[in-house]
Amino acid sequence: MGQAKQKGEKRRPPPEAVAMETDLFSRPATGNYLTIAAAIVLQFVIILLPLVGPAGSIAPHAQKNFVAFLSVLLLAIALSALAVYSKFRRRQVDGSPMPLWSPALLVVSLFILFALFAGLLSI
Repeated sequence: MGQAKQKGEKRRPPPEAVAMETDLFSRPATGNYLTIAAAIVLQFVIILLPLVGPAGSIAPHAQKNFVAFLSVLLLAIALSALAVYSKFRRRQVDGSPMPLWSPALLVVSLFILFALFAGLLSI
């Protein structure tokens, strides 16, 4: 403690105290909860893949299948993007490590969106 004062360095408050003073997205729990929710919704997207697969794309209600799948996929992308935003805001506040899972979920969700519109899922 004496060395920090001699060098002129400021001591950082604990991350919990910093997070309580900041907005909702800078809190550690917010990013974690958003990442968990995005992972659960992405799992649901993977479960719904047969709706837009070969059998689902030729069904009489294929358009409804497409809309249902797209809405769940957009929810997964929104939750993933909010999780990434929250994790990076937290990183700016307390210098926490670089998040890995949140950006990975966003990349996977965006790849599925690209594959959907490129027609790769209904082959």
